[in-house]
Amino acid sequence: MNNKRDLTAEYLQQRPLTARNLQDFELCPQKYLLSLSVAPAEARQFIGGPAALQWAVRGTLIDCYRRGGPQEISQQNLLDLFEQHWEGELCADSLEERQLHSRGIRLLTDYHQAHHQAPNQTIAGDLRLTAEIAGHDFAAVADRVDRDESGVITLLRYRTSASPPGPGMLAKDISAGLLLLLGADHYNAQPCQTAIYALRPQRLIIADIDADQRQRLRKKITDLAAQVHYAQDFATQEDQHCRWCRSRTQCPAWASAHYRRGEN
Repeated sequence: MNNKRDLTAEYLQQRPLTARNLQDFELCPQKYLLSLSVAPAEARQFIGGPAALQWAVRGTLIDCYRRGGPQEISQQNLLDLFEQHWEGELCADSLEERQLHSRGIRLLTDYHQAHHQAPNQTIAGDLRLTAEIAGHDFAAVADRVDRDESGVITLLRYRTSASPPGPGMLAKDISAGLLLLLGADHYNAQPCQTAIYALRPQRLIIADIDADQRQRLRKKITDLAAQVHYAQDFATQEDQHCRWCRSRTQCPAWASAHYRRGEN
């Protein structure tokens, strides 16, 4: 292969798969393959302002809970952490930078006001989980892990988007499903659920995953993993998503006359 990294079959089979890998492969096998060799500096040009906001808010809240949570640090200290994580240069222009920076300040201010007096049930933050399922290695990260008074463990991720999914839609999400499977393995027999914390409405949304849905997600995840590991031809599936693909500069389809005309 002519990628920057030697993407041998052995390498592809040994590396743990993430939900992003599976989603990339399902959307476009070539996107999955190329994403493994994109240099960080090259990928940054496709990040954009909304992702910069997500990263900054996530990093801020992870640091917050490492210091004991909003119960232990002041609102101003929380906002100071945000300034340390904020990368305004990733925004498209100065207007977007100002708007998203202000939004981050508002989201974190609201979060602190909603949680500074609540009991701190957090038992882990930025927790990387790995496990083997049906002969395939997987990895996922929980932004935060809580345990309530009844012993139920919630593995959650923060979300800054304007339209977060509901419990039913979240239950169909590969990312939520993989996080639940790996969390259940990590915490053994303890009851687990997966969720997102939607920062705009300041609401915890728990994935409505029952036993049947869990088995369906497990099958979908392991079936996709098998396709990834045994793939010989990483075909390009061309569609509108190509315009936002972080691997497009390496993709032969993007260089075609069809896509040059589409961009103009």
